[in-house]
Amino acid sequence: MKVQKSHLRLALFILGAAVLFSLFNYLRPAPRTGERSAPQAPLIAASAGAGGQIDPLSIRAPVDVDMARVPSYTRDPFLFGDETRDIVRAALGGAPDAGPAPSVRSILFSSTRRLAVVDGKIVGVGDQVGVYKVAEIEQGAVVFSLATGERRRVSVHGAVPAGLVR
Repeated sequence: MKVQKSHLRLALFILGAAVLFSLFNYLRPAPRTGERSAPQAPLIAASAGAGGQIDPLSIRAPVDVDMARVPSYTRDPFLFGDETRDIVRAALGGAPDAGPAPSVRSILFSSTRRLAVVDGKIVGVGDQVGVYKVAEIEQGAVVFSLATGERRRVSVHGAVPAGLVR
C-alpha cells in the first residue's frame, strides 16, 4: 500500500490541531469562580447553644484506659514478620520473665569465626540479645545464658514465635 500525499497532509493537520488544542488548554487562565453569595458559618456554631458558645461540661470524657491490664489484641501492628517484643510490666511488680527463647535463623560456623542471626541481628559469643547472653555458638545451635545462670540451647529455626506459621 502506498501512502498518498493527501493522507500525509491530513495526518499532519490533525497532529498540529491536537498540539494547538493542548497548548491552548495548558496556557489559558484558570476559570474564575463566582463570589460566594453568603459567607459560610462554621459547623460548630450549629451545635452550640445561645451566643455560639460551647459548654465544656457537655463534651463527653474520653474512655478510661486500664494500664494494669494487657490489651486484648494479639498482634503488634508495629512489628513485621517473625519479630517479637517482650513486654516487661515493672509497674505490676515481680521479676520480669525471660519469656520465649530468641529465634535463631542462621549460623556461620568456621574455625576462625562464629556468628549467628538471632532475632534479625548478627551476634557473636558474648553479645546480649534481650535478657539473654550468647554463651556458645555451635554448628547447629546457639547456647544462651541468663543472669540467673540458666542456660538454654536453641537450634536453628528452633524457636518460632507463637502464632507464626512457617
